[in-house]
Amino acid sequence: MTLSQVAAQEFLDERLKALGLGSISRRRFAEICGRLLASGIIWREYSRPEAALYDDSSVIEELLREWFDSMGFVLVHDIDASIFRLYPPGEDGDDDDGVKRLRAKLSRDFGAAALALRFLYTEALTGKRQLVNQELALSLEELSQSVVSLLGTTLPGSVADRASLLRELRKHRIVRFKDIDGLGSMDTIFSVLRPVMSYVSDEALNEVLQLASARQELRRTKLAPLPEQASEPQASSVVNEHPGEARAKDTAE
Repeated sequence: MTLSQVAAQEFLDERLKALGLGSISRRRFAEICGRLLASGIIWREYSRPEAALYDDSSVIEELLREWFDSMGFVLVHDIDASIFRLYPPGEDGDDDDGVKRLRAKLSRDFGAAALALRFLYTEALTGKRQLVNQELALSLEELSQSVVSLLGTTLPGSVADRASLLRELRKHRIVRFKDIDGLGSMDTIFSVLRPVMSYVSDEALNEVLQLASARQELRRTKLAPLPEQASEPQASSVVNEHPGEARAKDTAE
């Protein structure tokens, strides 16, 4: 071990002792950093081990911020939700709180699902859906319908790919479910968790809602009857009798 490495470890031990009153070891510090780098989140309500990680992280929050800042990362602490979230460095700009510094290379399917889940969870908070212990129960079919209506896209076509998407969402503490046979089928039931509110910003959700509204308005304009055909209800009948075709057209647009 080099002198510089020894000096760094001694410095870290001194800071941990000062901030944590000796309760947080260097090994525990490494475990906390490893968890944040691996999953990007520590949520106190997720499990008992994660609650202990969160509590220890709160004790040495100042040191964690300094440590990650030296590498260009931003650590955000949502005290109300009991969440630490780590945002990796990137090239685009960030707001005053650093909340927009999420640059993880996530798939398009993941982004679409996260936005739709944020929308559905917001509906639950406003009383349009039922929350039980701050969790929203959904089926994959309901998520699929929301992705289509909000974003004009679809979930992955294969069961295996949809199961992989659910596992990625679970890794980021956005959903909770049990691994079962047939995971990824459209009748798979899972729970949307509170951290989705801090994962997808209000600005991102509002932008998606505006685009969805514009797309629906364009669709209504295209389906509107010509003046001389105003008395003929064929267009509305098509929408009512064949909603699947209407959704397909909306997706194509």
